[in-house]
Amino acid sequence: MTCDELRRRIIPSEKLHPLQFGVAHARIVYESYEFIEDELRSSYHPQNVFCYSVDKKADENFNNHINALAKCFPNVVVTKARFNIDSSGHFMNHAHYECLKLLADKPGWGYVLLMQNYDVMIKTVPCEAGRWNHSFNWDARSLRLYRDEKLATPAQLNASLTFARGAVHASLSRAAVHWMVKIVDLTVLLDQLNIKAHGIDEVLIPTLQVSEIFDMPGRFTAECVKRGHINGFITRIELWGSNKMCHSKKFRHAVCIYGIEDFSWLSRHPKIIANKAGMMSDFDYSVIDCMHEFVFNRTHLGQVNDALNLSVYENQPYVRYHKNRLRPDPNFKLDCSYGI
Repeated sequence: MTCDELRRRIIPSEKLHPLQFGVAHARIVYESYEFIEDELRSSYHPQNVFCYSVDKKADENFNNHINALAKCFPNVVVTKARFNIDSSGHFMNHAHYECLKLLADKPGWGYVLLMQNYDVMIKTVPCEAGRWNHSFNWDARSLRLYRDEKLATPAQLNASLTFARGAVHASLSRAAVHWMVKIVDLTVLLDQLNIKAHGIDEVLIPTLQVSEIFDMPGRFTAECVKRGHINGFITRIELWGSNKMCHSKKFRHAVCIYGIEDFSWLSRHPKIIANKAGMMSDFDYSVIDCMHEFVFNRTHLGQVNDALNLSVYENQPYVRYHKNRLRPDPNFKLDCSYGI
């Protein structure tokens, strides 16, 4: 497989128009190279940047294919570190963080998506006590959070994290990644969160987002968490349990695996990524092929089906909260009850 062959398969023949800003993709991968390449082709633009963190369980052939992508495309990078990632989320945050460190120095992108192996692009709560070890210290000074403590106030150095749980998937601004990689050092925090519990990968980003005193760029507030509200987010769509919207009626670990039966409603959904669409090529790869063709047609051929309703995104509580932080309105009231 030569670079010329890869470029012919991945780079669209149509002229690619400049973007206002590119999007970085930080994806943890371990199998199904053909699917990974299809995803790269579907989202490819020279301003987009793609980082792959390869799980230790991946075989040599898969590693060779992923490394070939990095060799042939200047906007594809592969992390050197390898982690044993499991279904409980151990080392998931470590793997994503290695990608963020590489992406922080790459130009052109404005936001990054944290992704897993079988996520498909469909668009160009309070934390349980068992999710963290209560015997550890979680204040900034104990975590050695700030690379240069002179950049932090005494209140920040003595403050502890506000814990929250959400998802491993996230959409982060470039400013947030710069803060995570250049201003703070997450090494101790990552290790302390990597305990023997399930779902530990779902704590890091939500916790940083609601720990107001540390003022991560683009952060939210702990107010909704304290009220007991669960806010949705735009990055990932997934269906749990026996949800009737799962038309394929196929589940893995209680999560719907989308089939071609789900294509129609997925193509209209406002979220960005479909989690476990056609997962495992021996189940139903047609939904992946159709989604890739659909995204291509909308991107390059001007196909319009359902007009994008920007008000859905503009009215998300975290968007309205952030806008009010930039331009304070004395009459602003945070509505924690809404969120897709």
